[in-house]
Amino acid sequence: MSITTTATTASNDAPRLLRTLCNHWRHKFEITRDDEEGHAFIPFQGEDNGADFFVEDDTLRIVLTQPTAEDSERYQTVIENHLQRFARDETLAFDWQPG
Repeated sequence: MSITTTATTASNDAPRLLRTLCNHWRHKFEITRDDEEGHAFIPFQGEDNGADFFVEDDTLRIVLTQPTAEDSERYQTVIENHLQRFARDETLAFDWQPG
């Protein structure tokens, strides 16, 4: 059974964060994206787990689905580190919640 966690982070430019992250990850994951939503397919043990991203006004909502709590925590950190790097001068805050 997969683990799903969700976080929302405020940003001065959430669409740019989504675009930059998806473009950066294209070399590693299968990515689908438009201006308001994105999905990164993160295959694990034959399953299509992944991360969904939704631009909602001045926030980016992230829904992460992974097979185990360990994998979920690892990818939460990966997502946070990448988005913070792309955020330039702003500090992003993430509060991951179940579901």
